[in-house]
Amino acid sequence: MKPALVVLILAVVIYGVVLAYTFGYSPLVKQSSIENWLEKEASKKPSYVQSDVCKQCHLETFTTLSLGNHSTVECASCHGAGNEHAKLRTAESIVVEDTRDACMVCHKNIAGRNIAVVEDNHGSGVRCSYCHEPHSANIPQ
Repeated sequence: MKPALVVLILAVVIYGVVLAYTFGYSPLVKQSSIENWLEKEASKKPSYVQSDVCKQCHLETFTTLSLGNHSTVECASCHGAGNEHAKLRTAESIVVEDTRDACMVCHKNIAGRNIAVVEDNHGSGVRCSYCHEPHSANIPQ
């Protein structure tokens, strides 16, 4: 057999294997990989999204907040983990924790804290956000 014919046959076999893999087997591997990845991601426990992720869509709110009294508070403190909202991007997928109890986690009179303190009888039974805008740069006292 001539060497040129051997090279031609070898090239046809190699190209045939590459084409079969690329168009036959590879899509099956890709689909399986995607399914495995989705299953793995779905099984994970919620993880907290950092405020920098929130800033990508909520830049105006983030900028205003960074100038105000809550500038050191992570979004997750009041809005939960945020990972579902980052994926779904719907109003229903974000937590809005504006109850008095949620605000009192930080605003109780605790020695050593240099933040606004809320007395126990202030606004009892009313959501803080009824009078106070937590995203505002200047939260009323």
